[in-house]
Amino acid sequence: MFKAPVFKAPVFQSAVLASLLTVSALMPLPALAGPQAMTAAEARHLLARTGFGAAPHEITAFTGLSYAEGVARIMGDLRTTAATPLPAWADDWAYPYDAIYALGDTATDLFYANRYVELETLQAWWLAEMVATPSPLTEKLTLFWADHFANSFEVHENPQWMARQNAYLRAHAAGDFAAMAQGMLLDPAMLDYLSNTTNTADAPNEDLAREFLELFMLGEGRGYTQGDVRAAARALTGYTVSEEGAPVFMFDAAAHDSGMKTLFGQTGRYDADDLVTLTLEHPAFGPYVVEKMWRLFVSDQPDAAVVADLAEVWRAADWQIAPLVEALLMSDAFWDASNRGRLVKSPVDLMVGTVRTLGLEMADGRVMGWMTGELGQALFMPPNVGGWPEGVGWINDATAAGRATTLTYLMWDAAETQAADMRMPPPQAPVSQTDLGPEDLRVGQVFATYFEPRAQQEGAAGSLVLYDVSFGGQTWRSLPLWFDYDAAEDWAAAYIHTGDCAPTCFVSLPRDPEDPHFIALEPWDGIVDYWDGDTAADRALAAAIAGHFPALIASTADQRVYRQSDEGDAPADLSAVLQGAEVFAELGAEAYGRTGGVYVSALSHARVLGLAGYRQGEADVDAMIEGVEAAARRPIAPPVTYATGRDWINALPGAGLESARVAQALLAVARPAQGLRDELIVGEPEALIRTLILLPEYQVN
Repeated sequence: MFKAPVFKAPVFQSAVLASLLTVSALMPLPALAGPQAMTAAEARHLLARTGFGAAPHEITAFTGLSYAEGVARIMGDLRTTAATPLPAWADDWAYPYDAIYALGDTATDLFYANRYVELETLQAWWLAEMVATPSPLTEKLTLFWADHFANSFEVHENPQWMARQNAYLRAHAAGDFAAMAQGMLLDPAMLDYLSNTTNTADAPNEDLAREFLELFMLGEGRGYTQGDVRAAARALTGYTVSEEGAPVFMFDAAAHDSGMKTLFGQTGRYDADDLVTLTLEHPAFGPYVVEKMWRLFVSDQPDAAVVADLAEVWRAADWQIAPLVEALLMSDAFWDASNRGRLVKSPVDLMVGTVRTLGLEMADGRVMGWMTGELGQALFMPPNVGGWPEGVGWINDATAAGRATTLTYLMWDAAETQAADMRMPPPQAPVSQTDLGPEDLRVGQVFATYFEPRAQQEGAAGSLVLYDVSFGGQTWRSLPLWFDYDAAEDWAAAYIHTGDCAPTCFVSLPRDPEDPHFIALEPWDGIVDYWDGDTAADRALAAAIAGHFPALIASTADQRVYRQSDEGDAPADLSAVLQGAEVFAELGAEAYGRTGGVYVSALSHARVLGLAGYRQGEADVDAMIEGVEAAARRPIAPPVTYATGRDWINALPGAGLESARVAQALLAVARPAQGLRDELIVGEPEALIRTLILLPEYQVN
């Protein structure tokens, strides 16, 4: 709707905004309009505070409703899932990030470059959801909780973790706070970010426990002691991420401290669930979170007495979030006109609100992601566990000028977007797979991750990961295994971790009593009789792995394999390993039967392996990344668009001077009267709108 601007954007100064906030705080308290009929200004206030901006059609729809009707309509639209489909990879295979290095530098560089492309795609997806969602409050709350339970992609570089965490926060954004808090203590991204993966009974790590009490639940210095932090850390020992198979939450009972712990003056054998329960029962719990939500919805200065009352409302609602939000929105403080213009818009609020309000379209949401990142709010990457800044923390001399420039570029980018640019690229088709028979073994990629140094006459040992495995109509992410060959005994065995294929593989075979996740394929004479009750499917899979083991080993010949005696990684001498593989194949045929199927070796589809564009032997990573980025475009389109600035103005409710109605729709606080000047600009609607959104008053809500 907007043409490229030909004016120079004004330079904002932090002092200007500070003066604005001071003036709005000293404004005389006007009489409230009453509960029966929201004015257009009040409708805009409700919409902007519970979402991102307020488009003319939204203001029109809410003008005239009572406060209660408006709040009820917004609360009734709350969602637990996103309306915009996640990128295809988000719900697909978990990447074997700990094994990719075996493929060499090219694959490793490409793999991690792809992770950042996927992060940008995920950022664009969330921004597209914020713009298009039928429930802006859902996304406002999801963003709030992502900031409250802050953790960053930069630590673990796993975009799937962030996508799944985002979905979990949305599912509980207005629901059960207890469930959300418990989920964060089982979340792989959080456990990795705050080092709980190293929190064991022998060496407690207090990082997650401290931030849980200080930043997530009670607030710094409120109702807990250092002793409570230590007890909470012990309660969280053993809560970690699986090192075998898919990187998912795992409770390591051997690393958990099951001893007695004293927390908040109570003693018991506490674990993570108990930690959440005891914290919610603590008399100091409530005000800290309510204060943060007050600063989200009401003003930058919480009223201590009202906060205390709201905390009791929340406690009485059994920590359900929706009743607390509704109470905040129905409070006198929320509707008090003196609290308008008191909240500085975050970069996401500013950018998304502008796009939704003006009905702009963008060909690629990653551009908006880059914009918000440049302004200090890169989604999924808060600066630290304390989250992003808030309030006037967003504004200084540099960022104020940057905001004006970024808004200018935002409108220019939207003006350049044509309808043809909004088409999504076709999804990448999976690589065609060979039709498999019931006993055929297909492996998308074999990773040789470690070889133990031994004298050749002694045999060999090492670890492999069979990735993207198909057999007997089942498909599994991976089968990690340890291979052991004793040359003197002329004997070999494989010990398979079943984490990724359980419960559909080796269901009838006995587990290792010391670690039930492992199955031992030890081809002794009579081993099948010892199994006693094994299924034909399990025996066939054992026979297939053993029978094709030489081919599996041979496929890793060019890989870089870590060896304990080396200073670095190097291609391994496979002679002893191959010899052991042949022994294992022959013994396996005698023990389990000779496999009747074939081995199909095929590099996994890029979406599965996480190496989009990779082809064995290629070295031009930059070219591959360019191809990946070209396919990662994410268009952004709001629910309602406007062909011209005049159409936008005509959609505004009410009567009177057009310039006044435009200013009321875009600004939370009134600006000095402009007299005839604005009415002259109304002849060029785009110019009037641009002028208003580049004012300091537009930066506050």
